[in-house]
Amino acid sequence: MKQSSHGSSDEVFIEESGLDIDSSDDEQLDPLLEPEKTIFHFPKGARPGTFLHTVFEEIEFTEPAGSEGNSQIIAELLEKEQYDPEWLPVLIELVAQVMNTALDGDALFLRDKGIDKRLVEMEFLLPIDVLDAPSLNRVIQRHDSLSARAHELGFYTVKGMLKGFIDLVFEHQGKYFVLDWKSNYLGDDVSCYQRSQLEHAMVDHRYDLQYQIYALALHRFLKTRIPNYDYDTHVGGVYYLFLRGIEPSSDSGIFSARPTKAMIEALDGLFFGAQPSHNQGMESAESNETDATTDGENQQMGLGF
Repeated sequence: MKQSSHGSSDEVFIEESGLDIDSSDDEQLDPLLEPEKTIFHFPKGARPGTFLHTVFEEIEFTEPAGSEGNSQIIAELLEKEQYDPEWLPVLIELVAQVMNTALDGDALFLRDKGIDKRLVEMEFLLPIDVLDAPSLNRVIQRHDSLSARAHELGFYTVKGMLKGFIDLVFEHQGKYFVLDWKSNYLGDDVSCYQRSQLEHAMVDHRYDLQYQIYALALHRFLKTRIPNYDYDTHVGGVYYLFLRGIEPSSDSGIFSARPTKAMIEALDGLFFGAQPSHNQGMESAESNETDATTDGENQQMGLGF
């Protein structure tokens, strides 16, 4: 978090992106070694992680991974970031596996999500009246079993704006989902990317708090966009895709969760205070700001009403 340039000295502007350490602490391979080129051996660390995020931001989901358009996008990104062009077939295979894996084990395929069904890098701003670590720990540990397993958060009492970006928001059968790309290296085989290992990584990096904030941001956004909005009706949950472990016809590399309505309402109250008139005023202001800044996003997601 960083100090705000406006307001009182105890007001802060919190960069949510600081929570997303992703694979920044993954060990690098010895550069003298020449491992075979598989996604398990793709370079590790923050920069390669950002690169993989960019690949999935730029490609067109509804085209085959190896289409001329998608191949060109990936090749140009490799050249721009000065990666060996021999990684191209590995990355095309990765995209194909991700697009052709049923995230819900049934019918939810990213290959079906055209531009009207997805929103890339959704920015959010969440105002915080006052937030202290003990209160936040109590709420998330009470409502989420992963948070109950994690170490307690510690930070000074803060107020200000929480800013962040959600990798992907998409719609499926009338429900909206958060998706986050993770490039973390957990091992050289899909057996290293099963539910127990994913939960360990989620807890270790405090991704639980990250997806809770994302779900709250989506909740706040949809409240201003959908008539008769209801969390249980319209929010499907969150997916964290550990890209190196994705394998079609299995749930390898897929972490999914759905924060309860009670949890989101508790976080909402914790962030924005308990006085109804104050909350309503903030909600109106946020709605007006969203109207002015996200018309393009709304049209993209089919939420332009």
